[in-house]
Amino acid sequence: MSVDRENPEINTRVYKFCVRAFRSTKKLLKLNIKLHRDETADEDPVQQGDIFLFNHFARFETFIPQYLLHEATGVYCRSVAAAEFFAGDERFNQFLYSIGVVPNNLPNLFPFLAREILHDRKLVVFPEGGMVKDKRVVDQRGQYSIFSRSANERRKHHRGSAVIALALDAFKTALLHDYSTGNYRRVERWAEQLQFDNIEDLMIKAVKPTVIVPSNITFYPIRVSDNILHQAARLFNKSINKRFAEELIIEGNLLFKHTDMDIRFSQPIVAGDYWRWWEKRLLPNLVHRFESLDDLFALKPKPGHWGARIHAIGMRAKSNKLRDDYMRSMYEAVTINLSHIASLIVLRLFQRGLRRIDCGRFHKMLYVGIKLLQKSEYDLHRSLCNPEEYYAIVHRGSSRLDQLLRTAQSMRLLHIEKGDYVLDQKIIEDFEIDEVRTENLISVYANEISPLSKVTRMIENAMARTDKLDARALAELRFDDEIIAYQWDFKEFQKPRYQEINSQQTQAADANWYFLKSKRKSASAVLLIHGFLSGPAELRSLGERLHADGHHVLGVRLKGHGTSPWDLRSRNWHEWTASVERGYDILKAFSRSVHIVGFSTGGLLALNHAANNPNIRIKSVTSINAPVRFKNRNMVFVPLVHHANRLVSWVTDEGLVPFTPNRPENPDINYQHIPVRALYQLQQFIDLLTKDKIKINADVYLFQGDRDPVVDPQSVRTLQKLIIARHKTVTMLDSDMHGVVYRDIDDVQRKICASLL
Repeated sequence: MSVDRENPEINTRVYKFCVRAFRSTKKLLKLNIKLHRDETADEDPVQQGDIFLFNHFARFETFIPQYLLHEATGVYCRSVAAAEFFAGDERFNQFLYSIGVVPNNLPNLFPFLAREILHDRKLVVFPEGGMVKDKRVVDQRGQYSIFSRSANERRKHHRGSAVIALALDAFKTALLHDYSTGNYRRVERWAEQLQFDNIEDLMIKAVKPTVIVPSNITFYPIRVSDNILHQAARLFNKSINKRFAEELIIEGNLLFKHTDMDIRFSQPIVAGDYWRWWEKRLLPNLVHRFESLDDLFALKPKPGHWGARIHAIGMRAKSNKLRDDYMRSMYEAVTINLSHIASLIVLRLFQRGLRRIDCGRFHKMLYVGIKLLQKSEYDLHRSLCNPEEYYAIVHRGSSRLDQLLRTAQSMRLLHIEKGDYVLDQKIIEDFEIDEVRTENLISVYANEISPLSKVTRMIENAMARTDKLDARALAELRFDDEIIAYQWDFKEFQKPRYQEINSQQTQAADANWYFLKSKRKSASAVLLIHGFLSGPAELRSLGERLHADGHHVLGVRLKGHGTSPWDLRSRNWHEWTASVERGYDILKAFSRSVHIVGFSTGGLLALNHAANNPNIRIKSVTSINAPVRFKNRNMVFVPLVHHANRLVSWVTDEGLVPFTPNRPENPDINYQHIPVRALYQLQQFIDLLTKDKIKINADVYLFQGDRDPVVDPQSVRTLQKLIIARHKTVTMLDSDMHGVVYRDIDDVQRKICASLL
């Protein structure tokens, strides 16, 4: 089938086939493509946009955006590719034309694309031109430019999209003027030339603003290890050139190893906003000088027509300004990740003459940088929004940081020596365009965020602040992590698959951590740990009484609580003890004297933490209604049901009996459903804690309701026998309810406060 090279048509049948093929292929790849769209925005940029601009780092991304846009809108997209793509096999040429791709040397390219936009096609453009492998787009003066392989020099970005948008908007302005003044013959002539059935359809397009949507594609992580694609190429061609080998290594890893491909849209840019009001008044007179869109885009005025010549000069200036604006927006839409921050810190340290840095100090700089960026308006990779992913950086490192450091060491950019990172000279060396991604990934990551001057200043600020950060300031940041973690966890478990159970929950009390600080410098501190199925609000009133007595008070949220029963089902007891450890780490920065108070399961966690931390800072441990044995004899069947659930998990994620109903005493703070897996985890924890003596280097206060309907009151006697402590007391409470602290039964809150004086 031949193709009209001057006016190529999209083959909708082939296009739809490719969309289906892409959808199927995407499932086989390990490339996690995420199209970020603000569902709360007044206007969706995907629907609103006419021209979509993308940065260009990998060859295969040339074909992805138009399919994603088609899936989101149902609209067919045009894209522009380098003419070299069309220099090969004729059948491949026809295929490219049929799926909407046209070469950048197509005759009358700009007017052709303008007509396509008027006919509801969306246009995908890569204004950088070729692939920007080094991602260096800012020169020493802060101006945008990129390396051109064909010219072998740095150049400004292409402004074709700006020219198309501005000229198309000028054309629409003239159409609206003609229609409003009754010049229907001229409008009819344009409708006929542009192949519209009637002038009304054309005028609908004229009313719509011409909108450019700058967009950014960010890959994370970037790997340089060998992969199956590169191995296959070497097998069939031992002498593949350096450029091809480098692209196979980088892009093969992007496709076949778990990689996030984040696509974000900047604020849409309306081309009409670049015309002044008086220029809009003159535009119709200019457009009337041209007989076709070809003439309009050529901007060749008739001899002696100085007004048109001035306009041509103005168009160049406006297109330059528009180009600079959309490039800035495009680069600012980058999805910032941990490797960006770490790489920029490494580069700045080297530039300042520092050749080695203590590993802990570097990790602290990185952590502070993350916390500062969380307060900014920039888009962060989801791993920087989930404290579970990054908060281990300060003490134990993280898998994402380890991956970057291993790569940097393999590239000989740095090495570890006696607890320090030692930076090597190679970090600042220049490399050829086809070497930089495999030789200096630190530079590639740092260059990607260098256009964001505010971001680089924030990271530099974090580097300067780190050494001045005292223990309390660091603890404040860690507390903020817990607030963010709750928001993350809550959002994660609001997906449709969880709604049937979620909709039956009744807890309405604030389920997040709380921190009540004392004004006294020498104040002691109290760590409060809530019970199973509950949340921090369970002990909040006790916390307020303790705070009124002059204590610092921190209320912990155990992982899986206060969000969804599904969240609790996904957790294990190790995560509960880790929650307590993090709370203690925060609190000990504020006081040398710490008391730990836990209710129910929280009581066991309090005893466990004190036993594992024979620290002179822990002055006392208070446990209220802690379970060793339960009143409900069906608890004996929990392991059996749990293992049955695991046995059928290969058929369904839910298992046979994922939840059992719960009738809580306090439905405003407790789940209405108990995850069987969580009950099993609780029993495992109880068995582990009570198998040996519990040695605690602090005073221990045990409280127990004498008619507790949930916990067998004999549990307190078992604990009394197991605990070896400096001093221990048992207080029986007159209560036929389990939640004694929340309801302050038998004046228990006053008794607890008195024991901590």
